[in-house]
Amino acid sequence: MEDAGQDEGFERFLKWAANLGISDCTTNLSLHPQSPTSCLGHSLTVSHFPDAGGRGLAAVRDIKKGELVLRVPKSVLITRDSLLKDDKLCSFVNNNIYSSLSPTQILAVCLLYEMGKGKSSWWYPYLIHLPRSYDVLASFSEFEMQALQVDDAIWTAEKAVSKAKSEWKEANSLMDGLKLKPQLLTFRAWIWASATVRYSYHFH
Repeated sequence: MEDAGQDEGFERFLKWAANLGISDCTTNLSLHPQSPTSCLGHSLTVSHFPDAGGRGLAAVRDIKKGELVLRVPKSVLITRDSLLKDDKLCSFVNNNIYSSLSPTQILAVCLLYEMGKGKSSWWYPYLIHLPRSYDVLASFSEFEMQALQVDDAIWTAEKAVSKAKSEWKEANSLMDGLKLKPQLLTFRAWIWASATVRYSYHFH
């Protein structure tokens, strides 16, 4: 029953995306006047890749090199400009106090801020389908790092954790100022947000 509910939720997400103009159709969208039920099906489909991180997109036909396979209007991308249409977020992020934060740190904070809005976030239909966690070095516990056994590997993992904690602490004042929910202020939440920004999804 849970899987069926998840499938229904994902179908709603695909319809939501289609209504925003996201499509894998290579022809002019104006030639398809009916309301689409999914943004996929012409070139791509959602599939599960257990050995490569889980859910992703798979081709449903032969695709030529250089061929356009997915249209995403700029207006629906999660970007710094689109996020800063929120007056509260804009006033904080543009404050010179936080000018030392990197673009990745800013976007990670913005993502946590949007998550805190829950259903009131314009991107909620997308956000709820993001992975709950990532297998990244920065999330390794002390036990996991020592289990690597090779000194160079342990050093690399320790460096990743140290860097992530440093970036998290640097962003703490901005997150506190935005009054994020306690669960969104944790290092675990920061790892999730920064990994989302860095590794898989469309943040520009």
